[in-house]
Order: sequence, then C-alpha cells, then structure tokens
Amino acid sequence: MPEFLPGVRIAALQPPTGAQTGVMNVCLLVERGRVTVVDAGLPGSAPAILAELAAAGLEPAAVRRVIITHHHIDHVGGLADLAAATGAEVWAHRDDAPTIEGAVARPGLPPERVAAMLESVPEEQRAAAAQRMRAMREVTPVPVDLRLVGGEELDVLGGVRVLHTPGHTAGHLSLLLPALSLLIAGDLMRLEDGAIRESPSGYAADADQSLASARAAAGLGFAAFVGYHGGSVVGGAEALLADSLRAPAGAV
Repeated sequence: MPEFLPGVRIAALQPPTGAQTGVMNVCLLVERGRVTVVDAGLPGSAPAILAELAAAGLEPAAVRRVIITHHHIDHVGGLADLAAATGAEVWAHRDDAPTIEGAVARPGLPPERVAAMLESVPEEQRAAAAQRMRAMREVTPVPVDLRLVGGEELDVLGGVRVLHTPGHTAGHLSLLLPALSLLIAGDLMRLEDGAIRESPSGYAADADQSLASARAAAGLGFAAFVGYHGGSVVGGAEALLADSLRAPAGAV
C-alpha cells in the first residue's frame, strides 16, 4: 500500500467474519528504516502487519516499538505475535498496562452487546461467529516495556506527541504529529459518513470523559486524520469535525 503521508503507512486489517469491528487501521511510522507500529489488531493480525512491512521493503527487526492506544482486544490481540516476531518494545499508558500484562482481568463485553453483535450476523454464520468471539477473548499477556503518562515526545517524523485521551479506557492514548498535521486517534474518534465524530458511547468505560477528551483533541488543529475504525483523510480534517466535537474544552 502506498504511503498515507510521508513516512506514514496504514495497514488496513480486515476482521474475521462476525468480529463486527470494521476495517482496523494499524499505522506504521517509518523513518530511516526504523518503524514505530501503532496498535496490533485482533489475534492473528501479526502476519498482515508483517506483510505491510515487507511491502515497504522492511524486515521485522526494523520495528523498534509498538505503541498501544488502549487495552481492547482489537488493539492488542496480535501484540504477542508481533512483539515476538520483531523484538520490539511495547509502550502503553500506565493505566492500561496492567490489563495488557494480564495482572488485571480483561473486562468482557456486556451480554446484551454480544447478543446484538451476533444478531447482525447471518443466522447460518452465528455459531461460528460466537466461537470466534469466545476465542478472541483469550489474549496472550504481553509485558509493557515503557509506561506512558501523556505528554511524552518521540523523535520520529518531526516529532510525535503522546496525548492521554482517557474515557474509552482509562489509559487511552492518541498521537499528534504536528509536522504532518496528523492526528492518529485510536478509538477516540472515527471518520464515518463524511464526518469525524466521537466513538460510540456504548464502547467507552466513561462516555462523558471520552467525549471531553475528543473535544479537547479536536481543538488542537490537524489537517490529516486516522481513526482506528472507519476512515482516514489526508487533508481538510478540521472541516469534517461533527458539531458534537466543536464544544469548548480544555487543552489535552
């Protein structure tokens, strides 16, 4: 896949049938042959990420770190395999690190949400989808090498600012690349139907906090946007912000 922006590639991972996550956009930040991967997809996603590296002429050992935006399974499911294949460090916020490492039990989906997700799958595929969903809850714990707090600056592609954007999970992170005017939003926001809006409140640990974080990030100013689910845009992102994100909020 061609570069999204100079030094930025997107591995658009297709979920298995019944996962109901939509395309998952894993970002690769590449500079001088060294790679930072943002998120790791569902279990079984590592080969697709490694294939994207290979398409860019990069070996697995080029990956120096994997930054996890938050502990949900569709972001960390492929982490154990990816870390093993690359030898990369794992970075995550200190509030989500215990879940990633397995010290804190992974919260499950409410039964009513599982039922709704299965209801959307064709009847003849539901049993197989339910089995995949059960299997996907079994995530291999991975040690976190660096616990982030937000505010860190990474010397990649003109600078990467780590934003603590809590609410979706307590330790949710987003990344701002000012030199590229790019926000990598994780699950903070998503681009759908021509608008960038906050993620659905039903998936947030604290919906009010998540919306406040999204509003604050929206006020930072960025032309390019990548949401983990939904779409991405290389320019004009500010004009696509939904009205719900335009309310005043404090700086991130």
